[in-house]
Amino acid sequence: KPQGNLTYDLKSSPVRTIAWIMKASRQILDDAPQLASYIDGRLRYGLGYVEEVQLLTGDGTGNNVLGLIPQATAYSEAFSPALEQQIDKLRLASLQAATVSLFPSTGYVLHPTDWAKIETLKDTLGRYIVGDPTGQLQPTLWSLPVVETIAMTVNHFLAGAFKMGAQIFDRMAVEVLISTEDSDNFQRNLITIRGEERLALAVYRPSAFIYGALS
Repeated sequence: KPQGNLTYDLKSSPVRTIAWIMKASRQILDDAPQLASYIDGRLRYGLGYVEEVQLLTGDGTGNNVLGLIPQATAYSEAFSPALEQQIDKLRLASLQAATVSLFPSTGYVLHPTDWAKIETLKDTLGRYIVGDPTGQLQPTLWSLPVVETIAMTVNHFLAGAFKMGAQIFDRMAVEVLISTEDSDNFQRNLITIRGEERLALAVYRPSAFIYGALS
């Protein structure tokens, strides 16, 4: 039987606390439960954005997560396609990730502005090359899903094996707490609402992630 071996290095992936804080009047929560749910939803959205920023670009210092981009491998094309376009770079980035790490690429991360530019590419007859204005399917490119997030830097991309190259360990789900004991809240009838979670990001193979500029 063929045999495979795994070689391990001892690494530390610390658990980090990610938080987001909002202010609100105490009367709002007492008098309007629907507004309380509105604030709770916005708080969780803000916390989700902070999490995306940390997982992508966190520098690992202090209470920051060491994100994917600081650990990623720089883009280096295997060959120069004829009439090279931005979408060619993404294809070559997924090729680079797969051939270097031996893990299949599973997707791309782009800023919404860059994905909009790609979706509106047209040929010489004015036909859309990638985008379909009437389409309802998940955004894909080169048969791989595309994730849009404003946490990504404009004119840059991250490609790679997100399923095999890294893993998130959730140590504590989102917790929402309310307190009047913050700054001058008591005098102003305000409350501070804090949402936080604890997680760790383990990047098993940095070569599985490729980061570069589109232009």
